[in-house]
Amino acid sequence: MIAGATYYSASFIQTLFHRLFGHTRRIRKIYEVHVGGHHAQYSGEHMQSERWIATERHITWYYAIPFLPMMFIACWFLPLDLFVVHIGSLVVTISWHIYLHRQYHLRESWFSRFAWFRKKQRLHFLHHWHPHSNYAIVEYIWDRLLGTFADSREVRH
Repeated sequence: MIAGATYYSASFIQTLFHRLFGHTRRIRKIYEVHVGGHHAQYSGEHMQSERWIATERHITWYYAIPFLPMMFIACWFLPLDLFVVHIGSLVVTISWHIYLHRQYHLRESWFSRFAWFRKKQRLHFLHHWHPHSNYAIVEYIWDRLLGTFADSREVRH
């Protein structure tokens, strides 16, 4: 139960953080790195590359920022064994989000054989074309709840 709660809480935090800071100038550095870096490199018809663009490594640091308060709250309320489960789940969740996001932008991702991946990839590309929609990386249920979901059928190829 802790692992599931951690996964969905972290995916919600990622979506909200992306929406509130990745596409607004509230924290200028995050905006510049995200919009000026990631979105500028993967735009228009250039959504994929042969390999992950090396300059992309600098954007992954901001994934950790919103999870620090989550860890401190969990440390305060959870017994040690459940806190360890929480931290392990958080590490797996963040790693999964980063890894899957990178796979979206690879021209020959091994995940491409799966329909679920292609659907999430189209939703992510739609975010690049229309940056005020589909802020989630993996769990687009949050975009539905936040009113920022756009259907993949609108994605141009």
